Amino acid sequence: MAANLTIQIVGWNSAQELPATLAALATIPRGEAIIRYIDNASSDGSDELVKKLLPEADRMLLPHNFGFAGAHNRAMARCTTPFVMTCDPDVAIDWPGIKELLATFQDPAVGAVQGKLYRTDGTSIDSAGIVLTRALNGHERGAYEEDTGQYDEEAELWAVTGAAGLYRVAALQSIAEGDGQYFDEDFFAYKEDVDVGWRLRRAGWRVLYRPVLMGRHRRTLGRRGFLNWGLSWPAIWERLKSPRTRYSLRNWVWMIVKNVTLMQELKAGLFIAVRLVSFLVLSLLYPPLLGVWPEILRGIPTMLHKRSRP
Repeated sequence: MAANLTIQIVGWNSAQELPATLAALATIPRGEAIIRYIDNASSDGSDELVKKLLPEADRMLLPHNFGFAGAHNRAMARCTTPFVMTCDPDVAIDWPGIKELLATFQDPAVGAVQGKLYRTDGTSIDSAGIVLTRALNGHERGAYEEDTGQYDEEAELWAVTGAAGLYRVAALQSIAEGDGQYFDEDFFAYKEDVDVGWRLRRAGWRVLYRPVLMGRHRRTLGRRGFLNWGLSWPAIWERLKSPRTRYSLRNWVWMIVKNVTLMQELKAGLFIAVRLVSFLVLSLLYPPLLGVWPEILRGIPTMLHKRSRP
């Protein structure tokens, strides 16, 4: 039987995280899934590690770092299976759970699905799917919560996490932007999974969560709090210095410009304004972040051009 799923892992200097991910992928019976590793021009021997530990994987070596979005798009252009999974290089999947989730696609209206993703530190939840906050920002349900059964029911989601999300390839093709851009390459990294979920829903596809264990995720950022950063100033300062903050802020604004409806804007306008003002204040406290604001403004005409039409 031909494989019906391609699992795509995008790596960039990920040699430290990859061994656990590759060990989990090695448990998949041969022929049941295509495993594709895409290397964003790593300099730490990540590709050689994949070649050694999982020689059956299809490897793509990119000439420079295309980010999460660009790397996955280029790999999806090779995809011959009806379903595809994005898998971060620090996620160890649970193959029986993934197979159970694939059965969800028997409903032809389902465009994406995810299960329960744990952190590697025990039974705390990493993600039970992405929903929107009042400020229209993507939020991982259950992140850092102990699992007490609070996410043991199926649910509609806004998006599946890019760390471990399963997609129907035909659904992605139906929302592709430009030259085969399923994930928006202007985003480079962060929020592109939320943007894709938003576009899938607007196109009429269902995005679902099922209470099935799908793997464990080792994240490098700590517990969320004020603005998802923790309550202590040292924690806030560390996150301000992270390039992820720049990408996340920029892409949050661009995502809203691309997708928001008038009704959503009316309901969320105050919360969006408060979040924007908070980031402006934080930018004044950490001036290097000020440079993202002109970048946001320059990208708005492009995002307006990309707006999907009913």
